[in-house]
Amino acid sequence: MGILETAKKVKLNTDSFYSLIDVLKFQAIYMKKLVCAITVFILFLNSSFAQLNSFPESYKIDPEDVEKYRQIVLSPIPKKLSVPNNHPDAQWFPDASLGLFMHWGIHSVAGAQPSWDMIANYVYGGKLSPPDKYYALAEKFNPKDYNPDKWLKAAKEAGFNYAVLTTKHHDGYALWPSKYGIGTKQFMGGRDLLKPYVDACRKNGLKVGFYFSPRDWHYPGYMHPNEFDANTMRNVPSVTDSIANLHSFENFLAFTLRQIEELLTRYGRIDVLWFDGMGFRGISNMYTREVYAWIRSLQPGIVINDRWSGVVNPDTKEGGGSYFGDFATMFEGNNPTYIPDCWWEHCGIWTQGDGGWGYEKNGTFLPYSWFFEHLVTSRSMGGNFLPNVGPSGDGEMHSNYYKHMAAVSQWMKHSKESVIGNGSTPGAERSNVMITTKGKSWYLHLLPDFKSQVSVKTDKKPKSVVLLRNGKPLQHNFRNGFVKLNVPSELRTEMDDVVKVEL
Repeated sequence: MGILETAKKVKLNTDSFYSLIDVLKFQAIYMKKLVCAITVFILFLNSSFAQLNSFPESYKIDPEDVEKYRQIVLSPIPKKLSVPNNHPDAQWFPDASLGLFMHWGIHSVAGAQPSWDMIANYVYGGKLSPPDKYYALAEKFNPKDYNPDKWLKAAKEAGFNYAVLTTKHHDGYALWPSKYGIGTKQFMGGRDLLKPYVDACRKNGLKVGFYFSPRDWHYPGYMHPNEFDANTMRNVPSVTDSIANLHSFENFLAFTLRQIEELLTRYGRIDVLWFDGMGFRGISNMYTREVYAWIRSLQPGIVINDRWSGVVNPDTKEGGGSYFGDFATMFEGNNPTYIPDCWWEHCGIWTQGDGGWGYEKNGTFLPYSWFFEHLVTSRSMGGNFLPNVGPSGDGEMHSNYYKHMAAVSQWMKHSKESVIGNGSTPGAERSNVMITTKGKSWYLHLLPDFKSQVSVKTDKKPKSVVLLRNGKPLQHNFRNGFVKLNVPSELRTEMDDVVKVEL
């Protein structure tokens, strides 16, 4: 029935008839706009994960590779596998004392938190959500001012003995032209950002460290869509087909080990491999020991941390998986509170701001007191300290990095012996300040906040007590096994004032 017939049947007057026409026109326009809106919304949903799902062909793994790496994890573990690594080339680590951590990648373009900034509503990120916004940074990441020799020269002069650079964070972007996954191969024409770093480490006498995240959020199907929002990340469906899931895991494991093999065979000797959590939904066995034995077959003298499948959760400080490695990393972001019975390392963020572990655009550093407190605490307890500073997207360090390195370098000229290659405390209960040792020398560390009289139980009268910065004797008294002294306020600084007690 037509509109005119309908109007006549219901005896509409002329005004009513035209009102009906207007209503129908409005409905037609509304429906057209609604269809357009739905279309735009669908396109938006597709584009939201367009970057996330890019280059699917680069994740295809050959069946031969799957079988090769399947045999690796199923092979018996060599009896000679021990932790820590007893190879002669690994024995530098416990005395290394100070290393430089550098988180660098596409996130550096925006001065953003590595990877976590693509997670909506995440307490330490979220400003680059949804993932396509984060991955779009890959188009802008092309460091024209990249000069790692400059970074590492400054670090070496400041007493640093090793460096650890992120080769691939959780976002999956590789800083070398890997055959697999995404990275410089797709976005920089195959530019290798790792080789200049390795060369600069060796030129400046630093041990070479690679950070590598076994987790890869760009790997197809690795992350469920809910996991890209902190409010829904725990609402993930359980695995229903365990056989298919196991097959997917084997492909992912082969992909991961293939990338690791590239890292360990392209650049000569690598001293440190810093993992940050292997995992796969529905799979509990990550073959930690088998993987470490295989890595040792490629790099016999390497030291590997304990995070292949054991990860410290920054929110709860609880971990999961199997903690196994040459050195432990239990104190991330927190000043050490006890002496572990193994090789260990403490890492923390030296800068302060929105960049988190990445590049801090404002160049804001924590005070020197923070740096020395964490360094001295680590060394007094026998561990290494690994402070993090992220380079910019252009490949340069902020000018404040060089300012801080120069200041630490000046301090090292007079007090290096107290923290680099030193021994641990003779007992924290012996003094009201932290102590490090070397031979018959005890080093008393007066951090900026300490304003009291120093009291240390030496049990015997010292041969000398001097301020290490200027080598001048300090007035002190010895009674009942205790040395007590005051450092005049005019001799105190914003750094660590070290008193050397020779016994």
